[in-house]
Amino acid sequence: MAKIFPFTPYRYSEEIAGPLVSLVTQPYDKITPAMRQTYLAQSPYNLVRVILGEPRNSDTAADNVYTRAAQHLRDWIAGRILERDREPSLYAYLQEFRVPDTGEYLNPK
Repeated sequence: MAKIFPFTPYRYSEEIAGPLVSLVTQPYDKITPAMRQTYLAQSPYNLVRVILGEPRNSDTAADNVYTRAAQHLRDWIAGRILERDREPSLYAYLQEFRVPDTGEYLNPK
């Protein structure tokens, strides 16, 4: 039997970060270089900065896409761009997709 525990997520503060439409992205593995540029231009708080940052020629072990992502996350929490929910909760997550080999449509509803 699976053990399921509530958690307190971080959410964007729309009053500070701006409209959610300019903050969210596709999953990182679906983002093309052109899409990344579009997301970067939408907001300084767009999640692409954390999930798929922009590499630089000057990247080092101390300053790279991963260290910058971590710093963005810390800065956003400190600046209340991201705020924690007040209480732990459980969240349903559903996906709909087609099976590649059969074309069968799966919907967990």
